[in-house]
This record gives sequence, structure tokens and C-alpha cells, in this order.
Amino acid sequence: MRAELSSYWGRLVTMAAPGDWLYLNAHYLVADIELDPDVARRFVPKPLKLATPALASVFTGWFPTNTFGSNYHEAGVFLHVEHWGRRALYSPWMLVDDDVALIFGRELLGYPKKLGKIDFRIEGDRISSVAERRGSELLRMEGELRERLLDPPPMLGRPHRNVRSSLGLALPKVIAFTPREEAIEVRRAELKVDIGRSERDPLAQMGFGAVRAAYLHRVNLAAGGLPLPCGLVSPFSFMKHWLLRSH
Repeated sequence: MRAELSSYWGRLVTMAAPGDWLYLNAHYLVADIELDPDVARRFVPKPLKLATPALASVFTGWFPTNTFGSNYHEAGVFLHVEHWGRRALYSPWMLVDDDVALIFGRELLGYPKKLGKIDFRIEGDRISSVAERRGSELLRMEGELRERLLDPPPMLGRPHRNVRSSLGLALPKVIAFTPREEAIEVRRAELKVDIGRSERDPLAQMGFGAVRAAYLHRVNLAAGGLPLPCGLVSPFSFMKHWLLRSH
């Protein structure tokens, strides 16, 4: 029994990797896209506010090496928001093709992850990715990689505000955290981005406009600290977004 407990706690410590990298060589193909603020703010729960100018970072990702042993892909939307006067990222929608990554992301960090199918390909300077769920294509990103950036913007290493809750008596909470990011290589990209919709995943109704900039980030990622509650979300506001998060 003692050996089993030692093995159990050892696995937890290995996955948590305190002070070390959780992800190595994580790939993010991201497009910063203008938003119609009157439309997009309907997808932001109070007390968060859509930032000005209204922007979204739409991404697909590939994560070949991490502490929990999954080689998986993601797709998602980060809305640029403000909370207590500070800019942050909030995700109203995310897909993943691995159950462990889904559980960790939802339970620990409040990411609204759902299972989907994501294809991510790099062939020389050509890059493409497609995200689907339940037979509907929801996101397609295709284009060419350009020059390497010497002073790139961060991808995930920015303040985050997510909502974590259940359908029980507990009030939904805003949680705050800032991942630690180390850039390996960042290249500018020229991308064509097509955003689709389905009854369960109405992405095209978020008010997306023109692509402002696009990049391929290759980064190492670590926890920047514990995710901490920093506010309450009204149950009514939470329920307005529950189907997009869970259905």
C-alpha cells in the first residue's frame, strides 16, 4: 500500500512539474481577428468586459510533449477582455481531441473544452488546420509561414480570466492565472481563416471580421502560479453561456 501511495503522489508531482515546464514545443497557429463589439460582447459574462478595440485570438494548436503524456490538438477562441481595468484573455469556446487535456483544462483552469476533431499540418512553409465537431467544420486556417520575429508578442503567456462552476449550488467564479511562456520560435503567417457554425457551436455568430495579424508560435509553457478566484459571475449570466460551453 505504501508503495502504491508513493507511486500515486509521484505521478501527481510529475504532472504538476513545480518550477519546470508543463509543455515543450507547443505549437499555436493564431489569428488576431477584429470583432463587431455589439455582437461579441454578448459572449462575455459579467463582470468581464470586452476590451477596446474589440479583438479575438482564434487558434489551433498541437502539443506533442507534456507532463501528462498526451500528444493532442486544440482549437479555440480567446476574446480580449478587461477585468478591474486589466486586459486579459477569456475563452468562450474550445475543442480538444484528448480526454485528459479536456479534464485538466475544464476542472483546473475553467476552459470550456469539448471533444472534437482537429487536423494540424506543417509542410515546409505551408501550414493548415481544420477543426470539426459532430460532423460540422467549425474552423479552417490555411496559409504560408513568413519571416521569424525577433521580438514576438506572447501567445498564452498573458493574464487569463475564465469561469469555473457547476450546475449545483456553488456560484460561478472568475478565476485568474497567467501561464509562463518561453518562445522557441515565432513566425509571421499569411492566413485565410474560415469560421463556420453549427447548432451546438455557433462560432460564426460571434461577429468576426478581418484578420489583423497571424503567427505560428512554438513555445514552452509552465504554470505561473495557482489559478485563483477573483470574482463572482451572476448565475443568469453564466446560464446564458452554458450551452456554448457544454452542449
